[in-house]
Amino acid sequence: MARIIRHNPSRTLAEFRLLPGLTTIASSIGAVDLSTRLAWFPEGERELRLSIPVAGAAMQSVSGAALAVEMARLGGTAFIFCSQPAESQAEITKTVKTFRPADEISAAGLPGATDAHGRALCVAAVNTHDFERRVPCLVDAGADALAIDASDGYSVYQERTIAWILERFPHVPVVGGNIVTAEGFRFLAEAGARAVKVGMGSGSICITQEQKGTGRGLATAIIEVAQERDEYCTRTGKYLPLIADGGLGDARDVVTALALGADYVMMGRFLARTEESPNAKVQVGNRVMKPYWGEGSARAREWHSARYHQAAFPEGVEGFVEYAGPLKDNLDTLLAKVRAAMSSCGCANIIELHEKAEVELVSALSIREGQVHDVFTVGGEHDNSMKWNG
Repeated sequence: MARIIRHNPSRTLAEFRLLPGLTTIASSIGAVDLSTRLAWFPEGERELRLSIPVAGAAMQSVSGAALAVEMARLGGTAFIFCSQPAESQAEITKTVKTFRPADEISAAGLPGATDAHGRALCVAAVNTHDFERRVPCLVDAGADALAIDASDGYSVYQERTIAWILERFPHVPVVGGNIVTAEGFRFLAEAGARAVKVGMGSGSICITQEQKGTGRGLATAIIEVAQERDEYCTRTGKYLPLIADGGLGDARDVVTALALGADYVMMGRFLARTEESPNAKVQVGNRVMKPYWGEGSARAREWHSARYHQAAFPEGVEGFVEYAGPLKDNLDTLLAKVRAAMSSCGCANIIELHEKAEVELVSALSIREGQVHDVFTVGGEHDNSMKWNG
């Protein structure tokens, strides 16, 4: 039989709600500070920080040059996907690094995410196969950090990749992942990762759990890993930021992930819908859409299979998401809701959210009660004019 059988079910972000706390002047909506650490740095080194806790996923259909530049301008970052030749990824990185968001302040009053020279922050993804050739290209192109892109980061291959990078480029922080257990976090922390991505199988286009039977509810994964991270910090003095990755579709998911212990979130579908994502708009029926596919899908894996023979079966699907307009408009709305939620909890920043938030598991009936019900609505996102909610 299995070495460990856990009878408590893993939980999703949608199963939790934040309880209100005392809102003070310091935690009023306008005073809420959304800045966060990108990765751990040794004491005395300049930290890379984000003004907002959002990063674009390392996906072909999300994080191209235009979206990465706009994310940096708005205070976040994007992880440039590695499912492309090293040379083209380096060119995208160079394009991002030529932009200087510190010459301007966003409409939300936030500074852009920048390096020590005022250039846009840029994180480049790498894999565990051609890293010896890819990493030098990306570092030369100016990448501020590297992120190992793997659905399962609890592996000797990731350990080997981190060790190789640390030996040759010790000044470049490495984001490890993805993992969903305390043991996985500890493994990557001891290997030298300076931040860790959490999540497996929860993305809207991910079918890892369906195909392989591996994965975990994202909320449970964050809770367990955050507890291990905090214990590791107490022992070593190293605080490794956690990135919640997979299936975060709205502000409710984002603020719940942050409250449970994440320092920032990685978003794919939410950003793929925007004007700045790499794909052209298409007409599907009477709706304007954008193509969206996972890095484990057959479409993305065509690139992998030719080089690494990884395409035995897909772990993602291809589809469409409804076009949502400029990135800024969508991000401004998302962040306004996150600030409002944090203010209701009496938390002025993400550190306070970790320390003070009260989170409660809710029942299916409670979730239903919190939605529009028992009325006819016409127009807007809750239009149910042709049906009865009750």
